[in-house]
Amino acid sequence: MHYSYAELNRFDNDGDERYYHYNEANAVDILQASYEQSIKDCTLKGVIGSSTALVAILREDELRIANLGDCSVGVIRYNDYIFRTEEQQHSFNCPFQLGKNSFDTPKKDAQSFTVKIQQGDMIVMGSDGIFDNLFDDEILEEIITYQKRQNGLVVNPQVISDSLAWKAKQASMDLNIDSPFQLRASQEGLYYKGGKRDDISVLIAVVTDNHLD
Repeated sequence: MHYSYAELNRFDNDGDERYYHYNEANAVDILQASYEQSIKDCTLKGVIGSSTALVAILREDELRIANLGDCSVGVIRYNDYIFRTEEQQHSFNCPFQLGKNSFDTPKKDAQSFTVKIQQGDMIVMGSDGIFDNLFDDEILEEIITYQKRQNGLVVNPQVISDSLAWKAKQASMDLNIDSPFQLRASQEGLYYKGGKRDDISVLIAVVTDNHLD
């Protein structure tokens, strides 16, 4: 993500050639460039490991997405999903990943989407620790609850992301609930009960007149 950030910054640097191609930014290209630089660093430093990855770029009214693995992004409009990515799995609980121990690459394997957005849309991005422990309806219910509390005002995205992270953490430690991960395990013929302890990261953005909050 450090190198993804650096690649994106090139489009805002008037001393860089990419500054003149701002609207042509491609999420898969960004992820591929950052992946290649990360592999060089890992090789140089002898680091072994792999990770899922998700990059989303906002250009005008387009949300451009590159997703590899089991992170997810959804777009909510008028209290319902208009878009939601699906997980990429080689097999159950074995997601696509980038790294020294994986043959997956952004150019070859990443999902690529372009979603038209509008004012008032809410963008939800998260790691599998969110979506393994909270059903989409539960996430939606939490968002709707905060919107009602705001009584028509713009919802504070930080408050919602904090709340979703907390709920996912609580669910991950609960052995007595039904969870999305449990449902998928049962579909594979495996016995599993409760939530799944995993990394929990979530980001919420609200589309306003000319920027994202």
